[in-house]
Amino acid sequence: MLSSIALRNLSRNRRRSLLSLLVVSVGTAGLLLTAGFVRYSFDGLRDAIIQGGLGHFEVTPTTRLDGDSSASDGSNLPPAFARWREIRAELESRPGVRAVGATIQFAGMATNGERTASFLGVSVEPDRERRMGMNVRIRRGADLPEAEPVAGEDRVLLGQGLARSLGVEPGDVVTILIATTDGSLNALDLIVEGVFSTGFQEMDDRILKTHVATAQRALGSDGVTSLVISLEDTEGAREAEQDLRQVLEGGPIPLAIRDWESRAPFYGQVRALYGGIFTFLGIIVGVLVALANSNTLLMSVLERVREFGTLLAIGTSRAQLASLVLLEALWLALLGALAGGVLGIVLVGIINFLELEMPPPPAAVDPIDLALAVIPSDFLLAGAFMAVILLIASVPPILRVFRLKIVEALGHV
Repeated sequence: MLSSIALRNLSRNRRRSLLSLLVVSVGTAGLLLTAGFVRYSFDGLRDAIIQGGLGHFEVTPTTRLDGDSSASDGSNLPPAFARWREIRAELESRPGVRAVGATIQFAGMATNGERTASFLGVSVEPDRERRMGMNVRIRRGADLPEAEPVAGEDRVLLGQGLARSLGVEPGDVVTILIATTDGSLNALDLIVEGVFSTGFQEMDDRILKTHVATAQRALGSDGVTSLVISLEDTEGAREAEQDLRQVLEGGPIPLAIRDWESRAPFYGQVRALYGGIFTFLGIIVGVLVALANSNTLLMSVLERVREFGTLLAIGTSRAQLASLVLLEALWLALLGALAGGVLGIVLVGIINFLELEMPPPPAAVDPIDLALAVIPSDFLLAGAFMAVILLIASVPPILRVFRLKIVEALGHV
């Protein structure tokens, strides 16, 4: 009964109630849009990292890490991962694993005979890379062929900044000079198959990409730096990691397995930054909604002082009156959240339909999509947040009710 009375009380001053509902609905829609942008950014960044070459997990000899589980640059170390083909086959047999590919990291100098530039190289197995769903952004030319190259027909992809520094295009020949595993220098001619981008300008200025067989030929080694593992489903990564660790335990060589987050620490930094921004915006929205609705509820109580005094005089408890005010606040939260949810869905649909783009972030090359990803739990959380805010907003008018004196209330004008 109190709930029904509270709902009818909101219709006494419809203009004020509609204004309060508007504040709550706009606040709810704003939270949904912000949450949708943050969620899309997190998911997009996660997928870009995984599909950009890191995969879900990396398996590498523990000696390469030297006690630092976050180390990611192995370009200064020789590829010391032996018997990797056997281990790869065993890992690919595990449930949930899509594919496993070998990688080699190395560094050296590249030249076209006239210009010279230092580089960071990564060698992959193109066929497995495609099975893993890795995304290679080819700007000019073509991707590396899947077939293992024969001697004299080695191919290379150059980062667009590195290609510009060397002044080469697809079809040209560059020579790389690197140190072999025994410490001597080796030179190898490579045909430029294409120019690609990692999405980050600093990386594009130094990176080149070859086939694993090419790097092994240049380094004089049959080993690799690590094995990159791609899963069928990112959501099952924790269970897959436990299974993979059990497979690697007790192997012929000590191996470490690292997930993509430990190899991409900037992802955690981005999450922390966006989380702080979202919290700050939530506090602002909460304060504005609380102030606006606290004033509305307080005015509603002040206009009904004589009515409340009469109810107290005939035996209504102060707790019942406080519950009435509290229920009015909750009705505002519920109706405002529902209206805000509908408004949020409409705005999300419009924004996603327009396919807007934002300028590239610092150090990035490509613009980023302005898209929103909202899930049902976001609506529930936004509604719960508004309910808490309205409960807080109802505190001043409830305190006013408890301070009412029956005689003064009955004589209130």
